[in-house]
Amino acid sequence: MPDTNYPPGDLIGRGEFAMMDGRMRNVESDIVLIKAKQDEAKTDVASIKSGIATIQAELKTMRGWRQFLITGGIGVGWGLVQGIMHLLGWGSAP
Repeated sequence: MPDTNYPPGDLIGRGEFAMMDGRMRNVESDIVLIKAKQDEAKTDVASIKSGIATIQAELKTMRGWRQFLITGGIGVGWGLVQGIMHLLGWGSAP
């Protein structure tokens, strides 16, 4: 039997241990919040990756006339318009 004033079976606790227990509970609650934020960030990253994959798939299908019209066709068309305007004397092109 231990040499204490407490009856056997009762836990003898010190204030430091109780304080550490409270701090551990705070840390554990913070860890739960951090894990929830990590899960949310993982779903955000997954949705961004799927969006990028969709854009990549769409870009792969842009071939031929569609690609020409979207990229170079606009510039060529604008150049033709400027040339016609120049021939007609409209605009500021020399």
